[in-house]
Amino acid sequence: MTIINAQCRCGNVRLSFSLPVTKVVQCHCESCRKMNGSDYSTWVAINNEQFSIDDGNDHIKEFKLNNLSSKSFCSTCGTGVFGINGKHFKNHKLVPLGIVSNFINEIKPQVQVYTDNKAKWVELHGSVPIYPVK
Repeated sequence: MTIINAQCRCGNVRLSFSLPVTKVVQCHCESCRKMNGSDYSTWVAINNEQFSIDDGNDHIKEFKLNNLSSKSFCSTCGTGVFGINGKHFKNHKLVPLGIVSNFINEIKPQVQVYTDNKAKWVELHGSVPIYPVK
C-alpha cells in the first residue's frame, strides 16, 4: 500500500493518506480562490477511511463555509491542511496538493471544475479535462 504524506508549512500538522485517491481536482470557484489566496486550488479527494491526522490535531482550527463545507488549517502557520465539501465529496477529506510531501503520478490533477468562474488571466491546462459542475 502506498502512503502519501503531507504537512503544513511549520510542520506542526502532519497528515497521511493511502492510494488510490478518489479524484484530484483543480477548482476555479470564487470560494477556493478567496480561501486559498491563489488563482485556483488543487485538491486531492480522499475517502475518510484512507485519511489520517498523524500529528498536531491540537493545532488544527476549522472555518465553516456553510453547513456542508469547511476548511481546516494550522493555527500556528495558517496553512490549509484539509477541507470538507459535503456537496460534491461526501465522506471525504480534501487535501491541498501543495502540502503533499511526496508527489507521484497517481496524484496529478485529473479534472478542472468551475472553469466558467476562473480568474481572467488563468489559462486552463489543456491536458486536464474540464468537468461541468453545478
